[in-house]
Amino acid sequence: MLKELEIRDFALIRKLRLPFTCGLNVLTGETGAGKSIIIDALNAVLGGKVGPSIIRPGCERATIEATFEAGPEVNAWLKQSELYDESFDGLVVSREISKSGSKARINGTLVNVSTIQELRQKLVTIHAQHEARTLQSSQAQLEMLDALGDDSHKKLLAQVKTSYARRKELQEQIEEISLSEEERTRRLEFARFQLSEISEATLGECDEDEKTAAQIKVLSNVVQLEAALAATQQLLSDGDGDSAPSAIDLLQRALVEMTAASSMDVALTPACEAINSCLDALEQENRTLRKYREKLDMDPETLSALEARLAQLATIKRKYGPTLADAVARQQSLSEDIDRLENSQLAFDDLQNELDKAETQLQTAAESLSGKRKKLAENLAERIKNQLTDLGMMHCKFVISLDRVGNEGEPAECGPSGLDRAEFLIAPNPGQPLAPVAKIASGGELSRVMLAVKTIFAHADSVSTVIFDEIETGLSGRTLQAMRDKLAQLAVSHQILCITHQPLIACVADNHIEVSKHQTSDDTTISADILCEKDRLKAVAGMASGQDSQAEALKFAAALFSESAKLRADLAR
Repeated sequence: MLKELEIRDFALIRKLRLPFTCGLNVLTGETGAGKSIIIDALNAVLGGKVGPSIIRPGCERATIEATFEAGPEVNAWLKQSELYDESFDGLVVSREISKSGSKARINGTLVNVSTIQELRQKLVTIHAQHEARTLQSSQAQLEMLDALGDDSHKKLLAQVKTSYARRKELQEQIEEISLSEEERTRRLEFARFQLSEISEATLGECDEDEKTAAQIKVLSNVVQLEAALAATQQLLSDGDGDSAPSAIDLLQRALVEMTAASSMDVALTPACEAINSCLDALEQENRTLRKYREKLDMDPETLSALEARLAQLATIKRKYGPTLADAVARQQSLSEDIDRLENSQLAFDDLQNELDKAETQLQTAAESLSGKRKKLAENLAERIKNQLTDLGMMHCKFVISLDRVGNEGEPAECGPSGLDRAEFLIAPNPGQPLAPVAKIASGGELSRVMLAVKTIFAHADSVSTVIFDEIETGLSGRTLQAMRDKLAQLAVSHQILCITHQPLIACVADNHIEVSKHQTSDDTTISADILCEKDRLKAVAGMASGQDSQAEALKFAAALFSESAKLRADLAR
């Protein structure tokens, strides 16, 4: 449900904040006052196409923010889309239009317009003259029909969707392995060649290339290493007598002196121990260096072998990498590809058997679903016809046609919704042929069909807010009264936003918004006010007579309100 709409610098609106309630919200005002601009702003914030021309003259940008009360289905969509705000019990959709483009946000998160439009389908239905979006699509009409089905109907529909998905999955698997023998042989030989090339490399550790490169660096500098180690050992332990004692010799002398000193003063014991530790460490490192020198490989062939191995690994990485880990993974996948190609015929037969079973299950469920839809279509068509009769279309014909999906003369192709394609057909007047509802020329007729359908589907429709823009155009008398009754009935289960010029409809509103245009010599602005009961009486009187203070007009308006109160009381029972 729409709770609030805030508009800034949009067309003729400078700043406007409108609260909405549940039930019937009517927007009234003189022709050209700007009522449709408010609906245009709501359409824009919900992903409608707008350009910089709608920005109020002299402003840099236009902004619209709509606050909704989110139901379980909308909250589930928000969570799935990672747009749910746990700190806020609701939904805020905003859009900023500038001269360079527009930005849309859901609960503060920047999203693309297509995401807003997906959410829109769960929030509102906007119906203006000659615009029946929910009646223009065969798929939408089929979904409306299915929405009236019982639990067994919905179970069959779910079974059709599941079987269709399984059939599609099996068809894709069969298509993947359905190769000509020549193509299969070509792929098999190429996979075997690649696997052989990787296997010959005898890949082991995934960092072998790094370790090999390190070894090559050592062997490439083995002469320098040997010289540096020899000099280091000479300084550590192989000194030249008293004239040039080694580091170990000097530490041993120092240890003797400190041992004697610490025997005279225990405070020197730590120093003695530190020298002893340094001596032990040097002797240990000296032994380590000796072993390292003994293992140094001076053979040039070892270096050549390592360089050849590194080049082999580089080739493997270039072809199957970019890393050795990728090459190892590729080796595994090639083995699986070879196994699949070698056994493709066996796999094909198994998949084909599964596909045949899935096809049978799909066709059986779809045929049963078609039978249920036929009964539903007959019932729904009769109910819509009755509603249209109440709305003044006593002589119309209304039929819901169910045709099989596919081209004429060819077997029906079962889709995710079954075998059927729905079409709502109407002949508004005697002698007219049946034609699709979406092609009706009369806006008044289209409005009445829309209202009839919405009334029937009030409890099945998941969209909670329905918007009608001058739905009563071309209606009067008893037909207009019938439309008022239908709107009031629909407002019991839905939030309705209705632009109207008819006092008969305005008097049954739960929330009455009056839109006004204000002009000066150089500026035009639009305002809107929520009317109290006293002001509503004047407004309805003005709609009826053009004067909001004339006694007869006020008396007539009071009578309308009295009648509407009785209607609403009856609906509340």
